[in-house]
Amino acid sequence: MNSSDLLSLLSQRRDIIESFHSECQKDQDISIEIDMKLLNEAILCSNHLIDTIIDDVGSSIVPESFYEHLQHDIEKNLPNKFPMEFRRGESKLLSYKTIAEQIINIDKLCETYDFYKKLGFAQKNTVLVGANGCGKTSLANLLKRTLDIRDGIVIPAQKLLIIPKFSNTPNLASTKTYFEQYQNDILSDKVTFDAKQMDDFEYTLTKRYGSEMVKVLGILLGERQVMINRGAAKVKDGQNIVFDDIRSTLDDVMVIWNGLIEHRQLDCDENNLLKIKYEDTSYDAHEMSDGERVIIYHTGRVLLAPKNSLIIVDEPEIHLHKTIANKLWDDLEARRKDCTFIYFTHDLDFASSRIAQKGWIKEFKYPNNWHIELIEENVIPEELQLKLVGSRKKILFCEGDTQNSIDKFVFEILFPDYTIQPVESCKTVIAYTRAFNKLENVPIKAYGLIDRDFRNEEQLKKLEKESIYSYSVAEVESLFLIEDFIVKFAQYKHEPIDIDELKNKVIQTANDNMESQLAAYITNAINYTFTEI
Repeated sequence: MNSSDLLSLLSQRRDIIESFHSECQKDQDISIEIDMKLLNEAILCSNHLIDTIIDDVGSSIVPESFYEHLQHDIEKNLPNKFPMEFRRGESKLLSYKTIAEQIINIDKLCETYDFYKKLGFAQKNTVLVGANGCGKTSLANLLKRTLDIRDGIVIPAQKLLIIPKFSNTPNLASTKTYFEQYQNDILSDKVTFDAKQMDDFEYTLTKRYGSEMVKVLGILLGERQVMINRGAAKVKDGQNIVFDDIRSTLDDVMVIWNGLIEHRQLDCDENNLLKIKYEDTSYDAHEMSDGERVIIYHTGRVLLAPKNSLIIVDEPEIHLHKTIANKLWDDLEARRKDCTFIYFTHDLDFASSRIAQKGWIKEFKYPNNWHIELIEENVIPEELQLKLVGSRKKILFCEGDTQNSIDKFVFEILFPDYTIQPVESCKTVIAYTRAFNKLENVPIKAYGLIDRDFRNEEQLKKLEKESIYSYSVAEVESLFLIEDFIVKFAQYKHEPIDIDELKNKVIQTANDNMESQLAAYITNAINYTFTEI
C-alpha cells in the first residue's frame, strides 16, 4: 500500500461515516433508538483521527512500512458500508445499531494510534515500565481489540496453562482455525459472578483461560505430524531427506526449552506426547513447573506469529527466573528479527536487559487514556532512571552504597516524604540531580544532599541554586557527634555520659590527624580553583 491508497481509504471511510450519520438524522425512529449524543461525539473523534493520520502521512511522520498496518486497523475498526436496502425480515434498526456501536468505539482506535505514534510507529523494540495498577493489561487488551491478526499478536499476562493430553494427534487445519480464533479473543479476568456457594466459580471465563495450551499445543503437534508425514512420503518416493526437511515449530520450541532448562530434556515421543527426561527417568509434561510451561507457551506463540509481526507481551518475565527470562527473550528476538517486540513490565532488571527504547506509563485514567513518556539518553543509568521516574515522591540523591548506606538509613527517617536514592559519591549525586531535573514532563523534582567535606560557603551556595545541599558538619557520620543527639541518645539508652570527656577525645583525635586533614583541605581548595578556571 502506498500513501495515495491509504489516503483514499481514509477518505472513503469518512464519506461512509458521514452518510450514515446523515441517514440516522433523517430517520426519526433510528435517531430515537441510537444514542445520538454519543454518535455525534464519536464522529467528531473519527474526523479528528482521520485528519491527524492524513497530516502525519503527508508530513512523512508515518513510515511506509506502517501503512499496511494502518490499513488493516482502519478496515477492521471503521465501517466499510451501510445498507440502504433491506431484504424481507431484515431489521434496519439492528443493522444501524451495529454500525453505530462500531463508530462509537472509535475512541479505542484513537488511543491505539496515539500509542503507536508515541513509540515511533513500532519501528524498533520497546520496553514500557509501569507500576501495578498503571493500566498495562488494559492497554494490552485495547491493542488486541484494534490489532489485526495479520499484523501481530498480543500475549497476555494472565494465564492458566494446563497441559492437555490428546487422544489423537490434532488435525492441523482444524487446530489452525481454533488457534487463529483464540488469537483474536479478548480475555479479561476483570469480571465478577454470583457466588451462591463456596465452590461456585466463573465457568465460561475459566474454561477459555484453561484452554489456552490446548490451542497452542494443538497447532504445534498438528504441524509436526504434517511435517513427519511429508518426510515419510519423500522417503517412500526414494528421496533422501535430512532433519531440516521435517523440522517443525515444535522442534524449535524443544531446542529453546532444552537450552534453558539444562538439567532436564523436553521431548516428543512416537505417540506425539510431550515428555520430560530427567536422568534415567521420564515423566509427563503436565507435571512441569509454571516456569517450564511458560517457556513452551511464550516460545510457541512467538514462533507461530505471522511474518513481520508486532509482538506485544504483557509481563514477559512472569514465572521465570531473571536469568532464564533474559535468555529466553534474547533467543526469541534473535529468531524473529522480522518482528518488533513491545514489552509491558514492572521488572526493572528485565527492562534494562533489553536492547530497546525504554519508556514508562506515567499515568492511566480509566478506561482508555494513558500518558506514556519515553526515556531519553541520560547520564543516569536506564534502570535507575526507570525506577525514579515512576516514583510518586520527590527524589533525594545522597552518597553511599545502595545496600549499606548510613546516609540512606538516616535520611529515610528524616525525610519520609522522599524517595531516598544513594549513589556512589558526591560527584554522582551532583551529576544525577542535575540530569534528573533536566528531564522533560517529569512531575517530581530531585534534590541532592552531599557531605560538606572541605567546601567553602561560595561552593555550597552555587550548588544550592541547583537544589544540591549539605549540612553544617563535614560528613553524615559527624551528625552523631552533635551534642544534643549524644545526650538524647544516652537518655534513650538509660546510660550515663560525660559529655566533656567525649569532647576532649574528639578534639584530641582531630589534633592527632591535623596534618592529613590540612592536606585534604588544601587539595580540595586547589582542585576547586582549577575547576573554576
